Amino acid sequence: MLAVTLCCVAFVLMSVAFEWIEIVPSYYVQSAILLALCTIIIYRYLERVQSPSTFVQIYLLSMAVKLLAYGAYVAFMVMGDKPGANRNVLFFLVLYVALTTVEVLFLRRKIARNRPH
Repeated sequence: MLAVTLCCVAFVLMSVAFEWIEIVPSYYVQSAILLALCTIIIYRYLERVQSPSTFVQIYLLSMAVKLLAYGAYVAFMVMGDKPGANRNVLFFLVLYVALTTVEVLFLRRKIARNRPH
């Protein structure tokens, strides 16, 4: 998770250095920290759940809570930097998709290990 986050941050910084984008999104550090921490915490918690039915319920609850919290954070970003809103939201969404993909792949391995043969 941290590697994916650092790669996304490095890509943003390289994009500015190579002049692919004009300026760095103003909330890229905060977004990276928020997304990485939330994803790691939720993954670690879900990794410990043993019961399949409990796992599904907690996973769905975590998705709902994340969507509400992230929606509030995105609204905060947009209000805080209206001219840079597109850059901030795009960075947030790209990192969210990348981290969610990694999380689902790791959780899929856990589910496959616990599946009866």
